[in-house]
Amino acid sequence: MSKKTEGVLEIAAALLVLFSAMVDPRVSMIIAVLALVGFGIYSFIKK
Repeated sequence: MSKKTEGVLEIAAALLVLFSAMVDPRVSMIIAVLALVGFGIYSFIKK
């Protein structure tokens, strides 16, 4: 994955967490943790 694609995914994840926080903070926390874990696993497998 290129740096540009990673940047777009990071921005999309940040916006998703931002807007989900308006609905329910617990949902926002769960989404943020899942996004970080998923991105970490992807980065680990990629190397």
